[in-house]
Formats: sequence, C-alpha cells, structure tokens
Amino acid sequence: MLSTNFNFKLPTEIEFGVGSLQKLSERITAFQASKVMVVTDPGIAKAGILEKITKVLEQAQLNYVVFDQVESDPSTKTIAGISDLAKQEGVDLLVAVGGGSSIDAAKGTRVLLANGRKLLDYAGLNKVKNKGIPLIAIPTTAGTGSEVTIFAVLSELDQDLKFTIGSPYLAPDLALLDPELTLLLPPTMTAATGLDALTHAIEAFTSLANQPICDVLALEAIRIIYKYLPQATTNGSNLEARTEMLKAQLLAGAAFNNTNLGLSHAIASPLGGHFHIPHGVANAIMLSYVMKFNVPAAPEKYARVAEAMGVILCGKDIYEDAYEAPKAVAKLVELCGLPSKLRDAGATEEKLDDVARDALKSGMLKFNVRKASEKQIREILQDAF
Repeated sequence: MLSTNFNFKLPTEIEFGVGSLQKLSERITAFQASKVMVVTDPGIAKAGILEKITKVLEQAQLNYVVFDQVESDPSTKTIAGISDLAKQEGVDLLVAVGGGSSIDAAKGTRVLLANGRKLLDYAGLNKVKNKGIPLIAIPTTAGTGSEVTIFAVLSELDQDLKFTIGSPYLAPDLALLDPELTLLLPPTMTAATGLDALTHAIEAFTSLANQPICDVLALEAIRIIYKYLPQATTNGSNLEARTEMLKAQLLAGAAFNNTNLGLSHAIASPLGGHFHIPHGVANAIMLSYVMKFNVPAAPEKYARVAEAMGVILCGKDIYEDAYEAPKAVAKLVELCGLPSKLRDAGATEEKLDDVARDALKSGMLKFNVRKASEKQIREILQDAF
C-alpha cells in the first residue's frame, strides 16, 4: 500500500552528459581543495580511464595522488590503507573513479578520516557522526548507483562477511556521470551491473517504503534497462545505449536511496561473502526467483513491472499478468549471457543453509513486500541452485 506521507532526499549534486568529465577541474576548484586523492581499481588504470582523469587534473595544475588497487568487494584492510595514505599526503578531497567498489571504498575512506575506529563499528544505519572531506564520484559502470546513495557495501575478509554502512554522510557531494567513460566496459560486467540496476529499480518500486517520486524513477529505470541493456552488452560502442543505461542506473539509485531494497539484495550479500559471486551476478540469478516468491503479496505492483518491461498484459487475471514480470527478467538474464543458476556461478549446495541464515540478518528484509522466514529463503535458494 502506498503511503500518503513520504520524505525524499538526494544530497548529491548531479552533473550528467557526454563530455562532462571536462568539468572536473572546475568542480574541484569550487571545493577549494589543495590536494586530491583519486581512488580507483587496476582495471580502470589498465583501460586508460585513469589517464583521462589525471590528464584533466594536470591540465588544471591540481596536486593529486592516486590509489589504484581497490579490489572487487572492497575490504576494510584496503580502505584502512587508503585512509593512511590520505593522511600522509594531506588529502582534502576524494575523487572515486570506477564501479561501486571504488566509490564505496572512497566512502569508507571518508568515514575513517573523519571518525576513526573500525568500519565494522558503523555497520547499519546512521552510526556515522561526521561527514568529512568532500567526495566526487565518477562512475564507469551503469549499475550500482553508488554515486548518489547513502550506502556503502564493504567486506570483512577475516569473517567472510559483507556489511552495509548507511548514512547521509556517505553520499558523495557531486556525481559526475560521463557516458563515454562506460564505453570500454566488458560485456559480462555491462550485463552484471545492468541487472544490479534493474534489481535496484524493481525492489525500490515494490518496497514497503515506496513513494510516488521513487515509483516514477524506478518504473522509468525498468523501462530503459529492459530496452537498452542487451544493446549495451552486445555492442559496447553504442553510445546511445550506454547513455541510457547510465541514466537508468542513476534513476534507480535515486529511487532506492529513499526506499531501501529487498530480499534479492538480502540474499546477494551473503552469496558474495560465502562464494565471492560478483554482486551483480548474484542479483541477476536471484531476482526472478525472489519476484516469483513476492508476487502473491503485491500482484498489481509486479504487473506494472511487467508492463514497464514491454509485456502486453492479458488483463484477465492480475496474477497471470504479475508472473510475467519474473519471466521477463529471466529472459533478460539469458539475452545478456549471465548464469541463471547458482551452481553455474560457483555456489555449493552445502553452504546454502549458511547463506539463508545470513540473509535473515539483513535490514533489507523489513522492506521486502513479503515476509520471509529462514526456511522460505532456503527454499528460494534451492530453487535457484
């Protein structure tokens, strides 16, 4: 049921468009920063994107230092190292370049610089007390929406644990989105990040905390992703498809930033923790199975999701229409060449009990449209295995 009362926030300023990277130096100057740290990963450096960033900084004669060793699912150990380097170098502005991992690593760095202690101490919502130095996020994938969200998903490797920190102080001050920076994204990563964005949109739209503004953003994101993700995956040089996908994941990020997520994400995190399945792949596999579980609780919502994906509804049976939505998602996963079963992504059946147990601890479950017990989550995992 849609609440009549709602609160919508988007703390991050957005700069979007082809060629917008060239505005980076003037935006840094506006923050009056004396030394910049660029936080990124080895793939960004190898692809030549880091060079594009540093060239802009050098042309503007800005002082900077680079950390380019962020790993997938950034660890607390790595972020502590980034924080130490930032302190040594006297950094007063962070520029995160890459996918969600680089952006979340920069978010974690900002938390440590301003608050100290251990990152795991801030797991959950609103435990961060100080905002810290400015952060500019430049996404090179079209999926996580991390450039406009208050969340960071981090890893504690010693415990095989993925955890989330949520605070308005994590939201970047500026998101600079240039579709040209996504042109070199490989097909598998294009598909995985795109399915992650679709999961954001669908779980935002069906969240128990949904609201009118987020509904509009989420439905438009669903429409765009279903149309353009196969094009971006199969023809990465298609600038129109890349631009639309970057826009769609931004809309989805703005939506779930206010609604939270649901059961698919609750399951995806422990799948990453136990099996190191990439987050987007985990959501791509789980989304259709979770949707099938959720349909009886909100058939009208899922019928609208199906309609947004271009399904022609029969209009005779709301449940028949609603079940078209997970079918369409499964078809999209197939078109994009991603696995549809957990066994094909490296999961093992004997650890599924642990995944179900860990998923039940997620704060996302309270926003899922249908309540789920540990037994029911285990059954969904078995179905997806």
